[in-house]
Amino acid sequence: MTTILILEDNPIVRQMLGFVLRGKGGYRALEASTHEEAVSQMERHLDEIDMLIADVCIDDQPGRAAADRLTNLCPRLRVLFISGYPKDHLVESGWLLPEDAFLAKPFAPERLMRSVREVLGDSCQPHVLSRGAVRTACAGGAA
Repeated sequence: MTTILILEDNPIVRQMLGFVLRGKGGYRALEASTHEEAVSQMERHLDEIDMLIADVCIDDQPGRAAADRLTNLCPRLRVLFISGYPKDHLVESGWLLPEDAFLAKPFAPERLMRSVREVLGDSCQPHVLSRGAVRTACAGGAA
């Protein structure tokens, strides 16, 4: 199963994201409200987390800083940034890079799911484990 780590400091938004990812996408969703919680989740689930959805600004810190820390731990990690600010403003301000995957708030659940599938692309393929169990692992990760 594909696992997505949600880094969002607003509890209502974080819970909504988890609800949609689990219910509409069948994904496993882990949640963190701070950079430190996200790093802790990544360290505990290093071989399981395939994607990060991160708010661009967490407690006045760039979500990019957390994404950089997490991709250093797990280079195969896919990242989708979310924010209520327009992407061009975030790029001009240095909070995002032009090539970063981005989804503007507010968004419909269907748009979230489409963005998640676009970011994951074909990198996540099902792998058969012992006793016929199936797990989705991203390219470069452990199956």
